[in-house]
Amino acid sequence: MQIDNRISRGNIFVLGSMVVGGAAAWGTWTTTTSLLAAKLADQAASLSAHEARIRAMETTARQDERPILILDGLRMIDARLDTGPHP
Repeated sequence: MQIDNRISRGNIFVLGSMVVGGAAAWGTWTTTTSLLAAKLADQAASLSAHEARIRAMETTARQDERPILILDGLRMIDARLDTGPHP
């Protein structure tokens, strides 16, 4: 078996198209990666904002619940006082 070591125009066209295709693929890949990184950063910021809002709502809910619990306790005491002394 003998290999022809001459370079033809076809070989040059194939090599050129491979280089152009590789460069186009690299450019597309880097652009897509940058866009995905930007979207990920936006999602992380949105998630942090949502967590902060949820924590604020939880804190408010706990603060709103305390007076209700106090009122329930006072009603129970009042009900015991109304029924009279226990034997």
